[in-house]
Amino acid sequence: MAVSAMLEIGEVVTWLKSIESRVGSIYTKAAEHFVSDKDFSNFLIRLSEDEKLHSDFMSMVYDYLIKNKKPILLDVFLDEKTIDNVEGLLEKFERHLAGEKVAKKLVIEYMARAESCELNPVFLYIAGTFGSLNRETEYITSEIQSHLLRIQDYIDALSKEMKPYINIENFTTMWDSRFLIVDDNESLRKLVCSLLSSKGNAEMASDGQSAMELVRKHFYNAIVSDIEMPGMDGFEFYQKAIEYDPRLKQNFVFYSANITPQREEYLNKNHLPFLRKPFGLSDFQSIIEQFLRG
Repeated sequence: MAVSAMLEIGEVVTWLKSIESRVGSIYTKAAEHFVSDKDFSNFLIRLSEDEKLHSDFMSMVYDYLIKNKKPILLDVFLDEKTIDNVEGLLEKFERHLAGEKVAKKLVIEYMARAESCELNPVFLYIAGTFGSLNRETEYITSEIQSHLLRIQDYIDALSKEMKPYINIENFTTMWDSRFLIVDDNESLRKLVCSLLSSKGNAEMASDGQSAMELVRKHFYNAIVSDIEMPGMDGFEFYQKAIEYDPRLKQNFVFYSANITPQREEYLNKNHLPFLRKPFGLSDFQSIIEQFLRG
């Protein structure tokens, strides 16, 4: 059954927005119970921040629906049973947090169930449908994917006794990471592009100026740039890019055969990862994996 009326789509989006906000509040409350467990508390706080971003995404989708006023077909609709299942799970989570004793293992179990219940595929379906509206929705969609990877990594690192009963190993991949390679050396540019193509969409630019034109159009999970280039060099490109979007500040990786003490000082001061040419492919791949997990 397709949902074709904009009002019905709007109701789906509005419900998702309220649920994501509610989940964020639950994670914040859970973090307050574990202030003595710094790693777990920080993890829950990060999840709460993610949920705020997810709620903001649904606001953007709703605004888009109102602005365009045209029918958009969806292949699923929210029935009362699905809504009751999701809200019933969150109510149990909230009741546990309101109790006298809050167990870490049970919080992890509720988190895993909340992230893998019917809410997750419905949310990812909407995100996949509207994730490419503009550069801002591209950014949020990439963060949604990082959110899922962070949860998987955290649970994978837990001891057997603390792992949740529910299996969350197969979260849906709903965002193809986007990479930008900036280098005037065509051979190396194509090599790096080939390495990254297996991980997502890789685009290339031969200089900083053409790279800036692409940055204004799309959000990139990682920007890999040479330092020495004719015209606008890598550092000048970096400065212009973060002026345009400060969120890109930690999305750059630099490489160069000539890392002078002055350049190394600049890179370290700005917390920018870098590789000296020639560099190992495994080192490069390791850095990129860190970006994909936020």
